[in-house]
Amino acid sequence: MHVIALLLVLTCASPLAAQPSKIVDAKWMDAGGVSVPAPPAEHPRVFLRSRDIDDLRRRTTHPTLKPVWDEMQTLAESNVQIRIEVDALRYLLTRDVELGRRTLALALATLQKAEYDPKAQDVTRPIGRMLVTGSVAYDWCYPLLTAEQKQAFLDQILRFARQLECGYPPRPMGWVTGHGSEWMVMRDMLAAGLAIYDEDPEMYRHAAVTFFTGLLPARNFWYPGHAFHQGTSYSETRFSSDLYPLWIFDRLGAGNVYHPAQQFVPYQWIYMHRPDGQLLRAGDGQSRDPKLRSLLSASYYGDGYVLGDYLRNPGIDPMNKLFQFLWSDPDLKPLPASDLPLTRYMGFPYGWMVARTGWGEDSVIAEMKVNAYYFGNHQHLDAGAFQIYHKGPLAVDSGNYQGTSGAYGSPHHSNYYRRTIAHNTLLIYDPAEKFALSASRDLRNDGGQRLPNNWREPGTLDVLLSRGYKTGAVGGYWFGPDPQRPAFSYLKGDITEAYSAKVKEVKRSFVFLNLAGEATPAALIVFDRVVSADPSFKKYWLLHSMEEPEVREDRTVVSLHERGWSGRLINHTLLPEAVNTEFVKVGGPGKEFWVFGENFPNDISRGDPNTYELGAWRVELSPKSPSSEDLFLNVIQITDPERNAVLPVAKIEAGPMVGVRIADRLVLFARDGRPATRPVAFTATGEGTLKYLVADLSEGTWQVWCDGRIVHPAIHVTGSAGSLYFEGPPGEYSLRR
Repeated sequence: MHVIALLLVLTCASPLAAQPSKIVDAKWMDAGGVSVPAPPAEHPRVFLRSRDIDDLRRRTTHPTLKPVWDEMQTLAESNVQIRIEVDALRYLLTRDVELGRRTLALALATLQKAEYDPKAQDVTRPIGRMLVTGSVAYDWCYPLLTAEQKQAFLDQILRFARQLECGYPPRPMGWVTGHGSEWMVMRDMLAAGLAIYDEDPEMYRHAAVTFFTGLLPARNFWYPGHAFHQGTSYSETRFSSDLYPLWIFDRLGAGNVYHPAQQFVPYQWIYMHRPDGQLLRAGDGQSRDPKLRSLLSASYYGDGYVLGDYLRNPGIDPMNKLFQFLWSDPDLKPLPASDLPLTRYMGFPYGWMVARTGWGEDSVIAEMKVNAYYFGNHQHLDAGAFQIYHKGPLAVDSGNYQGTSGAYGSPHHSNYYRRTIAHNTLLIYDPAEKFALSASRDLRNDGGQRLPNNWREPGTLDVLLSRGYKTGAVGGYWFGPDPQRPAFSYLKGDITEAYSAKVKEVKRSFVFLNLAGEATPAALIVFDRVVSADPSFKKYWLLHSMEEPEVREDRTVVSLHERGWSGRLINHTLLPEAVNTEFVKVGGPGKEFWVFGENFPNDISRGDPNTYELGAWRVELSPKSPSSEDLFLNVIQITDPERNAVLPVAKIEAGPMVGVRIADRLVLFARDGRPATRPVAFTATGEGTLKYLVADLSEGTWQVWCDGRIVHPAIHVTGSAGSLYFEGPPGEYSLRR
């Protein structure tokens, strides 16, 4: 069924996936053994071509883009860079010689007097943007340049290129994550190199070779996973940067240089969009709506669903209005997210799933993660984590990125926020374990996941694949039986590799149940098998919340009352057994971000506090008795305090399998986490028709027997799903191959 769901999405999207340029006429050339598109022997060629001028003229009067064009005129009155770019556009439209000469003179004077503090944070970003402004003026007004002006522009363009963080020629740095994966090469140096190619071809050659050998292979590795690893905040910078080469090379006539799966990356944010307009938290930062990243992607691929998501809260930064005007598709019509399946699986190298009960105000949203790879930088050590939203954030990622403790690399960031302890996943605490960034800098032992390659960013795809960044593997995924409105969504992961040698095995399985009820619309079942290298290493199952939780015997309750929220979460712990279970509530003043003996505070220092969700409370669930192997089985019901609804939950014992009965659903998992090859027997009691999901089955054809007779003679279990679903009455069941 999961394959059918994926095909449904692709089928819906494929008629829309028409590139904006139907002309693929670029000639390719050799650049030191690398094949790259050759710049055409004409100007303009930066961001557009002469054949685009008629469309450019249409854009100035198009009902969708005329307001953008008018706004750019207004912005130009107070921003000299926008003035230069607007006047260069006007020159292309009018060929007004005096206007063009004034534009070149202003651009050159602006470049010559522009100075930047090399010690300023992220100074490479404004330097690169000024490089774009100079390149646009040079290229678009090229026929009017004098020999003296050409040399003066070349001097300034080279000056700015050398001031970029990557330097010029660009030295090897992080082409996978980090500042090297932003605009420096993919926009700034490519644009400048194209502008000056006739006079100095080396800058374009350097930038194009760096892109095709360093940046492109990494992106084509992760795009088939239909997601982006730098979180919901930094994706605006990082994924939007990826889109510049898409458009730059397409306008050169090279077509789409990326893996076509790039189109589906923004679907991640569609599914993470909450009814309150924010996104589920992911990575560094709190929440940032898709802006340029979604508009440019939607326009290139003709994708109305991505455009519809952007239009929920549209808006483009003033310095990006130029690209909105040049590249957005003014004729594209938005499509509603409500047409899409309720569950989205994001495959290798991620292993992520988002399941929803709907798209309205009362929807439940659950995010489940495996993390096949850890990419570093702004991604967190959160393999196996989950989040839940219903009428407010119920199970949350905890911590704060930018606050009184600082941002990237601060004590809070390094010891808590990026670490496993700040997420709803598992800790295995070895008191002797060291988390060291260097010989002189030890981090706090949070009992969590290791620091891949000592937290160094992978500079290239080869480094990513060979230096310990692999952190897990998907053991099964499936949603159905209706792929559009699935009753269940299943994801299993082996996240042993995410931890150090303190563990022998860590496996986590999720089943999200869409119960289709008003009082209790959904439940999330989380089943874990943890085997530690030493029985004395204590294991912790974590649940983070915004408001103080209640612990009632085998239940943990999170009720929301602040900020107009009204959701409730009720977690039933079935394993470990009650006599072997210890609950510890952590949080409150002085312990908001507690890491085994030390708090790492990071208060809000700017912006609207109501946009922050710090999650200063958690419940730690642990077995009391030391053991190498422990199983955790938790059933999280999602409801709200007004209804005060609690469905009965029962543990199902079935020999090598264990599971849960809730409402009309019965779910089973293998205790050892391995696919069953022998018959599976269990008993279901009660009345009416029940819905059965049996996980951890080996691939092949299975029969379902009930009360001694065959009721389903042949159900095929795929290797990717490893699960079997059917409906039937209560009874004595046997599943046989």
